[in-house]
Amino acid sequence: MENLRFCLVTTFYPPFHPGGCGLHVYHLAELLARNGHRVEVICSGDAHRHKLRGKRAGGYPRHRNVTVHRLRSPGGRLEPLLTYLSGGPFFSRTGINRILDRGFDVIHYHNISLFGGIRLLGAGTGLKLFTQHTYWLFCPTHYLWKNNRRVCDRKDCLRCLISYRRPPQFWRWGGLRDRMLSGIDSLVMPCRYMLHRHREEGFGQRMDCLPYFVNPVEVKDPERAERDFSGLRPFFLFVARLEEYKGARVAVEAFLKKSGSSRLVMVGTGSLERELRQLAASDPRIRFLRYVAPDRLDWLYQNAVALLAPSIWPEMGNQTVLQAFSCGTPVIASRVGLLPELVEDHRAGIVFQTGEELIAAMAEMEKPSVRERFLEPALRAYRDEYTPEKFLRRYYRLLESLSRSRNSR
Repeated sequence: MENLRFCLVTTFYPPFHPGGCGLHVYHLAELLARNGHRVEVICSGDAHRHKLRGKRAGGYPRHRNVTVHRLRSPGGRLEPLLTYLSGGPFFSRTGINRILDRGFDVIHYHNISLFGGIRLLGAGTGLKLFTQHTYWLFCPTHYLWKNNRRVCDRKDCLRCLISYRRPPQFWRWGGLRDRMLSGIDSLVMPCRYMLHRHREEGFGQRMDCLPYFVNPVEVKDPERAERDFSGLRPFFLFVARLEEYKGARVAVEAFLKKSGSSRLVMVGTGSLERELRQLAASDPRIRFLRYVAPDRLDWLYQNAVALLAPSIWPEMGNQTVLQAFSCGTPVIASRVGLLPELVEDHRAGIVFQTGEELIAAMAEMEKPSVRERFLEPALRAYRDEYTPEKFLRRYYRLLESLSRSRNSR
């Protein structure tokens, strides 16, 4: 494909990223830049302060073809709040429009909930894509996690927001969302599950499935990693926020009931951290490592018996599973959201439904012959579906399809 000018719009961007969506945008920007395209990223310089104390550890080198506009607002931390309430930019509006008015071939929106909001979809020209990293379009809390306690089974949004101590979002009334989405060429979904879920919610516009990609695990300093982590073997690995919906408690409680000498390594931070540390205090097999920089995390992926993905909420994208696949590490995952689509469909691990099944799955995976059975399917799944090269081919095909659709109108 000829060289194009891309603009990626997102709330969070490394090193100020609380989750995986910011990392995805970073890797997408670098991937496009390495393939000769000019990429400009517009992101918030304020929103991360609601979620992070400082920047993430680790290096995030920038290709010379990538320009990052990290816009600081005169309103500071007030800007994300106003965007949340109104669905549009306030103090940052002029700065965002000044960049978008330069003209781009492709504008690709990502998580814009606290930076730009739904109204930003009407700004700028060019092909417009909008990737759904969460359920934000129809769930004010993003996660279908009702009252901060359980999976949402019936809509009661106002009461749910009160339980989260968040004010209502006024832009969600009056049809603004649908008017803004009418100008989007494609709603991009990271999995089939997300596409079907949005169809169930009544979204009728064009949607395209574009699975996430990850760079393959590569241990850059194996000697240091061995010094830091070698005493952990054998171990199961959990990499996620320590929150109820991510299944952090499920992992710890199941492991406490499991016999054997294997360890459980918990990587992440969150509201459950103190409680889980207390719960696991009597079991020296459970280790909490908080945040681990990507270059050191790769060793853990590569050497784990298996990655645990015990989410309770309906996962819509999980890059940690793909990173495990890239080095042949199998996954033990709950039967929710896209996880069966990743693990069961590729025969790259074990899917469970109950705590007892999780304990049994870990015991099975400790058997070398059982673990070996999943190694090649995991590697094959990664090579066939989740490499940067595979993503780029799909991305180019999508852009060509959207261009043809525009030209035929």
